[in-house]
Amino acid sequence: HTLHDPARWKYHLIGNQVLNGIAPPRHAWN
Repeated sequence: HTLHDPARWKYHLIGNQVLNGIAPPRHAWN
């Protein structure tokens, strides 16, 4: 979990930005 935390966060952020950027990773910040 700790190892996948940063990886998933980065992937989510990049994925959202690449897709459109309309739905920010609010769950990642929370």
